[in-house]
This record gives sequence, C-alpha cells and structure tokens, in this order.
Amino acid sequence: MKRGAIAALILLAALSSAAEGVRPYLQTGPWYPSDPAELGRMLDGFFAPLPPPGAGCVVRGIVAPHAGFAYSGRCAAKAYRALAPGQEVRRVILMGSSHRSGFYGARVCDYDAWSTPLGTVAVDGEVCRALARHRLFRHDRDAMRYEHSLENQLPFLQKALGGKAFRIVPILFGALKKDDFAAAAEAIAPHVDDRTLIVASSDLTHYGESFGYTPFRRDLAANLEKLDKGFIEPVLGLDFDRYHAYRERTGITACGFVPIGVLIRLFAGRDLRAELADYYRSGDLNGDYSTSVSYAALLFSRGAVGPLDAGARKALLRLARQALLDHFQGQAAAPQDDGKLAAQPGLAEERGVFVTLRRRGELRGCIGTLIGVEPLHRGVRANAMRAAFADGRFSPLQAQELNDIDIEISVMTPLQEVEDYRSIRLGRDGVVIRDGSAQAVFLPQVAGETGWTLDEFLGRLCQKAGLQRDAYRRSPSMRFFVFQAQVFGEKEAGE
Repeated sequence: MKRGAIAALILLAALSSAAEGVRPYLQTGPWYPSDPAELGRMLDGFFAPLPPPGAGCVVRGIVAPHAGFAYSGRCAAKAYRALAPGQEVRRVILMGSSHRSGFYGARVCDYDAWSTPLGTVAVDGEVCRALARHRLFRHDRDAMRYEHSLENQLPFLQKALGGKAFRIVPILFGALKKDDFAAAAEAIAPHVDDRTLIVASSDLTHYGESFGYTPFRRDLAANLEKLDKGFIEPVLGLDFDRYHAYRERTGITACGFVPIGVLIRLFAGRDLRAELADYYRSGDLNGDYSTSVSYAALLFSRGAVGPLDAGARKALLRLARQALLDHFQGQAAAPQDDGKLAAQPGLAEERGVFVTLRRRGELRGCIGTLIGVEPLHRGVRANAMRAAFADGRFSPLQAQELNDIDIEISVMTPLQEVEDYRSIRLGRDGVVIRDGSAQAVFLPQVAGETGWTLDEFLGRLCQKAGLQRDAYRRSPSMRFFVFQAQVFGEKEAGE
C-alpha cells in the first residue's frame, strides 16, 4: 500500500476515534432547535424578561424540567437565571432519569465531551471513573446516547454560564431502593465543593390516559396543582422520608423522582435556602389538562434572606386586610395587582409565611405555610383568608368583627434541622417537630407571649401534634427544625 494511502487511513481512524469521544446531540427537533442561531434566539427569549439574580446569593442546586423547550423552557430558564454572574462553577453534577433503559442503580459515561448546537461541554472523566468503582454506579455510554433528560439541561447551562469553562458529571439513574438513595449521595458527596453545582432533571406529574395515570377525573387544573405542590413541599424542606412516603401514597409520575431524592440526601443538613422559582403545567399553555405534564424550577442557595423593608411590610398588611374586605364585599382581587405587587422588592420571593388574626387581643385565627410554595404576596393573601375562614379552632370570621381584628404577619427563614432540642433559643426560634406523620409548629413569638420554659414549650408542641407531652424527650424518631421570622403587625405599622 502506498505511503499516502496509509497516512489517509491513519488520519481517518484518528478522526473516527475523536468523534467517538464526543456524544452527539441527537435529541433535537421536538426538543429544541438544532440551528445554533435559532436556539440562541429561543434562549434569549426565555432569559431576557427575567430579573437579574439577587446579590449575595450563591446557587448550589437546581431542579429543572427537561421537556421540549417550547413547553418547559421558560420554567428551566427561571432556575438557571438565578446563577449569579460572579458565581464560579467548575463542575456540574448533572443527574437525570433513564426514559429508555431499565436498570438498577446509576450509569456514568466514558465520553470526553457532550455536544450541543452551541458547542461542546467537557466531561469530568476523573469523577466518572471514581463513581464507576462504586457498587451502584457503572459505565454505560449506550444508556446515555439517546437520553434527553441530561442533554436538555446543557443549552441552559451554556447560556447561564456565558461561555465559562466547566465540566459535567452526567449521571443517569434507574431504580433505587429507599436505603440506596443515601448510598448514592455518599458516593457523589466527595466530589462536591464550593465550585460545584448540582442539577436534578425532572418533569413533575404526567397526567392522562396516555401516561397511565388518572388519579382524579374532575377539577383537573386544581387537583394537578395540589398534587404537585404536595410533592414539592418535602423537596424544599429536604425531608427525604416525607418525600418518599408521598410518592408511595400518591404514585405521582415525576420522572426524576430518583435524582431529586439523591439531591435531597446530598443537601440534607446543609444551611441552604430553598425556593420554588416557577411552576406551571402544559395544560396552562394549550388548555388541555386531560393530557398534561407539570414543570417546576427549584433553587437551593446559600446566602442570607434579607428582611423586608417598611414599604413591603405595609404593602403586605394592606393586602391581607383588603383580601378580607373583598371577601365580605363579594369582590375578586384585581388581576393587575399581581404584577404590581411582584414588582415590589421582596414580594415575589418564595417565602414561608403565617397570617395571625387577633380580636381585642385574643387569637382569632392563624394559618400559614412553613416553606414558600408561591410568591410572598400571594401567600399572604391566601393565608389571610384561611386564617379567617379555615382555622378549625374557630368559627368563620363575621363581617361585623372585622373592625376589631388586628393582623400580624410572620415571614419565615428556611427550616434548619437541629440534633439537640436544648439548642433551641426561645423567643428567637420558631420550632417544627416531626415524628412519623405527626407534625406541629409554634412561631417564635409564642414563647414570649406565654412565658413557657423550653420544656413547657416543647411539651405543648407535642400535644398540638397529637403526641404524648414528653415525646420530645422519649421518642427516638423525633426531629426538630428551627426557623426565624420577621414579625410585623398593623399596630406597629400604624395601619
């Protein structure tokens, strides 16, 4: 064979080998445009209307959907837009779920890089090789090649990180037994540092005959939201047991159940702020809830939650009172109010919030949410109505009582678990106890209003949860969570 022909064969073999080291972007067409310019314009359209990230907040984890960009792209952008321009991300642990291959445990790949129309993203081969040595992990490039749950995150990462160099650790999960979620997280944890971002890829409920999941037949939009929000709450609370039990009880068809569960195990016990950045269903876009997929963007970040300023506090107090006035006058809230309120600093944040009503100094109703599952201004309006009309300890509020009602709002910081209940600081900490399915909460101001000692405080809290008074000392499965709250009322605000 002539020397030129031999050289050509060697070059061809080298090119073929190089090509095999890069996973091609096969999941275009129905998922996202393959033309770089068109894809770039689509991403610009998702990102441009979103406000810049808050100062001093560093995102450590993301849950984002992976459907066709025309459906879930706006939601995914809400998650990735939160990455601050100055945040240094060198490694992204990208966790998805297998839609095409059935297996137990997890798969990593031996590709050198993954491609998208926007360019290639390098793989952290060293971490992939280290994981492959664990009993739950295995190399399998074939399982990766046709899977969209990982690939569909890459254009958003490329857009959000603006061309900065980062490496990905693609992990595709199959089935896992409950105990192995912690084992998978333990295998990943040594590779997580301050320059690592964790991404769990998942759509939420897949509803309809074609998905084989129709747990209800009426009020589809409302029931889908209730189902999804019930799933989201333990994720934001990083409560794996409640998360797993919810799936067992409802059978919810969230395809990323396993990667989200591993994320919960990775982040449990860390001082992170959790928030729901966006939520909607495909039925909201096309009007058809009979076959609908739900999407949510969740963020886990480090950084202080800033207090609300005087203007925001007054706006929320007026909003709570107006909600009650509107009810008695038979009026609905003006739709345009949502946009105006969301534009005020702090009011669009996903924060836990309680609304307390007192009549002539006596409690008349108190209801709230520990974890933010909707913008603060909506949470205040909803909880004002619930405190007035849905607190089972009291009869519904009557119109003639309204002038005697004082409104107080408590805006929560994220929950933090504590190992020793004796570390609870009365007067500053609100407390949540959980023992199996039993749960109860006291706001921080309860201790000051009652004068209880810590033992009295926790004993009464156990009784509120339906437990024995000394369960906080005796039950080995008792868990304690603390939070702080910014508390303000109409009296202090001069309303």
